Amino acid sequence: MTIINRLNTRGVLVRRGVLECLNFNCPICLVEEESVDHLILHCHKHWIIWSKIIKWWGLSWCCPKNLSGLFSQWTFMVHGKFQKKAWLMLLFFSVAWSFWLLRNDLIFQQKSPNYDSVFFLIITWLCLWLKALHPNFPYSPSDLLRSVEGLIRWSNVQITRTGVIWSPLTIDSFKWNMDDSSLGKPGLSGIGGVLRNHHSHLLSIFSLPVGILDSNIAELRAVVKAVELSASNCLLHHKHITIKSDSANVIN
Repeated sequence: MTIINRLNTRGVLVRRGVLECLNFNCPICLVEEESVDHLILHCHKHWIIWSKIIKWWGLSWCCPKNLSGLFSQWTFMVHGKFQKKAWLMLLFFSVAWSFWLLRNDLIFQQKSPNYDSVFFLIITWLCLWLKALHPNFPYSPSDLLRSVEGLIRWSNVQITRTGVIWSPLTIDSFKWNMDDSSLGKPGLSGIGGVLRNHHSHLLSIFSLPVGILDSNIAELRAVVKAVELSASNCLLHHKHITIKSDSANVIN
């Protein structure tokens, strides 16, 4: 209804005789006639949100004459099958839908729009819809608000994991088991590791904070720390040492 200009805006209702001619102004800016193009696109506060969305994705734009023109441009602004779905079918309509809800809340409930939270709500709806369509989509609204890079690069291609067969350590060999923990991407992170011999006897342990890092970088720091500790102990020189990590990114 938005794209084909069939919403019952004040301008439409005045021309149909439903409202008096003095009531055609946009309820948001109170200046221009409330048409679909003005309400969804050209009203200054809504134009700012469109600009913020486009800048968030790392793009630039020239505001078109009408909403159908924006929709035509919108189709070709991003690349990738999944990204086009997120950009066109979800993000475009979540923005338009948000503005229509804000308008109705103002008219029928006298609820003033809170534009400080609009951008957050739009990204939240986008994330929830993506997770509904693709349950394995790994990012939260907070992740997307911090950076759109994960959404831009993510692919819904299913990865076939190769099986890992466990085997005990050979005699006179050693193994490091490491892990990390990060509160966010990036976030406050810590690393730790334990060293055992082929009898599974605990020989060494470390645990320390590493600051604000991405979880992959923190896991890599754990690997580096294990190598450094092994190199500093002369008893481990010329020994067979296995370093075990549960991060495919670090292993690759």
